[in-house]
Amino acid sequence: MEKISSLIQCPHRFLFYGLFLFFCLSIITGCISSGKPQMQMESYLIDYPVPVWKKFKKIEDTTIRVDRFNIATAYNNRNMVFRPDDYALDSFNYNRWAVNPADMVGDNILRDLQASELFRAVFPRYAVDEGRYIIQGGVEDFFLLLHKDGNKAVLGLAITLKDTRKREATRRILFQKKYRQEEALADQSPRGYCQAMSQAMQKLSEQIINDIYLAIRTAENK
Repeated sequence: MEKISSLIQCPHRFLFYGLFLFFCLSIITGCISSGKPQMQMESYLIDYPVPVWKKFKKIEDTTIRVDRFNIATAYNNRNMVFRPDDYALDSFNYNRWAVNPADMVGDNILRDLQASELFRAVFPRYAVDEGRYIIQGGVEDFFLLLHKDGNKAVLGLAITLKDTRKREATRRILFQKKYRQEEALADQSPRGYCQAMSQAMQKLSEQIINDIYLAIRTAENK
C-alpha cells in the first residue's frame, strides 16, 4: 500500500515543483523588464497644404491614372534614414515613417492631382478605369543628409508620363524627368526631418503637376 500511495503522490509533487519554478521565473522576468521602461516608437507622415492652381484652364475629357510608385532598395522600408556622407547609411532607433516612402509620395501626388481640378478625372492605381494618361514614378532619394553646414531632407523622384492611345511604345512616353529637392531642417529632430521632407514634397509636387499639365495640353492640341 505504501508503494501505491507513493506513486499516487508523485505526480502531485511534480506539479507543485513545476508551479513553484514557473512562479520564480515570472518574478525574475518581471524584475528584469521593469528595471527600465521601453522607449515608445514614434511614427511620422509627410503632410502639407494642397497646392492651389488658378493660372491653368481645365483640360476636359482627360483622364489620368497614377500607378504605384517604386523606390530604391536602400529606402524601401519605413526607417527614417540619415546619411552622414556618400558611403554611410543609418536610421533612427525609435522613429520611423508611418508607411513606406513610395506610398507616401504616390498618395500625395494623387491627392494633389485630384485637388487641382485641372483634369476630368484622376484615378488611383486600384481603380477599374484605366485612364488615357498613365503616371509612373520612382523614389530615388529619401533621406536626411547630415552636414556641418546644416542638415537637409533630400527627396529625389523620377516621373514618366505615358499616353496609352499611342500604339508605338516609343511614342507613348510624353516625358520622363528627374526631380530633386533639398530642404534645410528648422528643428534638428525627427519631427523637423518630417517637416522638411514635407516641404520638399510640396515643391516637387507643384513642379510635377505643372509639367504633366503642359505635356498633356500639348498632346491634346496636336
